[in-house]
This record gives sequence, structure tokens and C-alpha cells, in this order.
Amino acid sequence: MKKLNASLATASALAFALAACGEPEVAETDNAMVEEDLSETAEFDPSTRDYTLTEEAQARRDAFDETAFQEEYGTYRDDIMSEPAEPTGSDADDPAEAQAASAPRDPQTNMRARENMTFAYLDRNDDGQLSVAEYAIWAIPLDPTAPRPDDQNAPRVTAEQANKAADSFFYYDRDGDTYLSQSEFQAARSGADVA
Repeated sequence: MKKLNASLATASALAFALAACGEPEVAETDNAMVEEDLSETAEFDPSTRDYTLTEEAQARRDAFDETAFQEEYGTYRDDIMSEPAEPTGSDADDPAEAQAASAPRDPQTNMRARENMTFAYLDRNDDGQLSVAEYAIWAIPLDPTAPRPDDQNAPRVTAEQANKAADSFFYYDRDGDTYLSQSEFQAARSGADVA
């Protein structure tokens, strides 16, 4: 009887193992479908959610200077509009950056598509971190041809857009240095909940 129970247990374990062998094929197919679906969807848009800031993050957020932000953002947008659309210098040395840099850009703004905005592309002053204005290049999708109340067509951000970008920026600035590191930006890019 013990032999029969042991044989049944062994057979059950083998049946379970064989059944499990068939599951990875389904899981791989499901994962491939999920990856395909993700590649066809737009980047996470940080303006689509509300952010609850810690007390310290809220204090930094309250000190946000929208005027200085608008000036810095405008400088970076002008720089982007005048830069070559092909990888140059050190950009060409990084294959991922070179691929992102060679992707088609918006014909009116010379902006990369959001999914091609790498950390290096956004770090306009090459200091290894993102300011609110650098982050906003990615965080605030703009249509420079949309009608403006003041009839201006220059790409600019509204106070509401700037404030929403600042909310998400300070939410993801987990170390409190008022800049985003690469890992903090990746959390923002994925829409991670870091609270």
C-alpha cells in the first residue's frame, strides 16, 4: 500500500510538472501580446492623475517659481527647435540614444515623440539631473498650432500645465533635491506609485 501511495504521489508530481511545462508557452504568448500592446500605447501622461505630496514635497512644491520655470522652459524649447534632428557627438556613441535621435520628429516643433525622449535628450544642460523645466519637455505634450487666447502660436505652457507638471515632478523627486535622477525619471515615465 505504501508503494502504491508513493507511486501515486510520484505520478501526481510528474503530472503536475508536465502540466506546468505546457503553461510557459501560453504565458510567453500572453507576455508577447502584452509587450506588443504596450509598444503600441502612448507613454504615461503624468497630467492624467492627481498627486498626493508628502509634507516636505509640498513645501518644495510651494516654492516652485513659475516665472523662472517659463523662462527656462522657453530657452530649452528654442534650443530644441534649432538643433539638428540627427545624432551628433556623444549622442552617436550611445546606440539607444542614436536610435531615438534618428526617429522622426514633429515637423513644426522639432520635438521627439515622447517615447523617444531619453534622459540624455531631456537633460538640456548636461548636469546629470532634470530640473522641472527639463522634465516638462517630456511631461507636457504641446500642440504649437492649437488656438491661443492671445493669438500666439509659439509653443508655451499654460499655468495649469506648469502646475500639473510641477505636482508630478515633486511627487517623483523622492530624495528631495529638487531635481530628478534617472531612476526618479523612470518612475515618472512609467507612472509608478511611489508614495
